[in-house]
Amino acid sequence: MRRRAAQLRHRVGRRGAALLIFAALDTGYALRLATARPVEQTIYGWLDGPLPLWTWGLAWLAIAAVCTAGAWRGRDRVAFTAAISVKVLWCSLYLSGWLLGEVADGWMSVLFWGAFAVVVWLIAGWPEPVNGEGRPAWTPPLQ
Repeated sequence: MRRRAAQLRHRVGRRGAALLIFAALDTGYALRLATARPVEQTIYGWLDGPLPLWTWGLAWLAIAAVCTAGAWRGRDRVAFTAAISVKVLWCSLYLSGWLLGEVADGWMSVLFWGAFAVVVWLIAGWPEPVNGEGRPAWTPPLQ
């Protein structure tokens, strides 16, 4: 089991691992949106207006698939762009709802999704550490 985990770490690297975590979170959020009822929370009712909640859930699931693929491919620019974009979109939706007076506590979600987008952006800018063979390394080499 340890050997398999080590192989996975070297295969996807830190950036890929981050994308897999984002994919898991996005999948969970997609499932929540797909199963939520618009009357449960104000934001669900507000989001259900322009598109049904299950459609929003499909969008999040598509982003999760892009992040998963990007983790394994090694060229992850599209995956990080997608991961950032959906969080910026969500931040913008909450901001709109809050400014229009439709989502009372929208400002808190604006802070959360905005900060999450910035974290993804920061990770996207980090170089992947490589070992002496040019393969992804879990930790940077000592200098």
